[in-house]
Amino acid sequence: MKTRFLWPLVALLFVVMCFGNVFARDELMIFCGAAYKKPMDEIIQRYMKKNNSDVRVIYGGVGTLLSQITMSKRGDILMVPSSYIMEKAQSKGLVVPDSRKDFAYVVPVINVRKGNLKGIRSLADLAKPSVRVAIANPEIVFVGMLAAEIVEKSLTREDIKLFKKNIVTTPEDFNKLASALLLDKVDAIIGFHYLSSWYPDAIETIKLRPEEIQRIGAGQIGILSHSKMIEQAKDFQRFLLSAEGQGVFAKYHYFGTPEEAARWVGDRKVVGGERPASTDWFGKE
Repeated sequence: MKTRFLWPLVALLFVVMCFGNVFARDELMIFCGAAYKKPMDEIIQRYMKKNNSDVRVIYGGVGTLLSQITMSKRGDILMVPSSYIMEKAQSKGLVVPDSRKDFAYVVPVINVRKGNLKGIRSLADLAKPSVRVAIANPEIVFVGMLAAEIVEKSLTREDIKLFKKNIVTTPEDFNKLASALLLDKVDAIIGFHYLSSWYPDAIETIKLRPEEIQRIGAGQIGILSHSKMIEQAKDFQRFLLSAEGQGVFAKYHYFGTPEEAARWVGDRKVVGGERPASTDWFGKE
């Protein structure tokens, strides 16, 4: 059975497990892409301390989050790493249209374990024999979508086949992708530029060539249209976009503007946007 057919069942199970009980009436609920977990954990703690309020956050891959929100009709805020994902949510009537705001920018890279024992220096090296590779599930995780597009547009047809043979796992969210590297299950992942700041003693960053990067991610925060706590959601959004909130993202090396990301990449890139459908990463080509 293809992976895409399993995710509605997984999302339904999540809803039953997580939403079976009645939520506290004054608890703000955030659905957030796993790529923002480290700074978001800190931002939420600061916000709760300042406002003496409760916040619950659910992290996951963007496809899974949208399924959870659609089925549960719960929650107050959605945070994702690309505008097209927010547009998709808005087209489904899930997000208040004028509530969408940008808050951080991310760039795809190669991440390796500290020491880089396999001597990985380029994207082509990920197609070499005996290199264990992971990319996030391209069908439901934004960084996986980026990885698939980078590989398809940068490697030869033969190297794409070799790259795919080296893939040992396709995790369903960014945190699980990072964990595969941390636990030495793989030698390299296509992840994000800031991951080595999350784990400076364990992970190194190998930059892709500017021409290999097709697009970068733009974090967006929006208020869910079914929220019963609109004013509280707006208050949290203001805090996240404040100098203090943005300072936390900077602390973890997220980029504050597209220009800052472009300087690091060495070229200006498309921000967000949906990649075109292409290779089936779970079956025939």
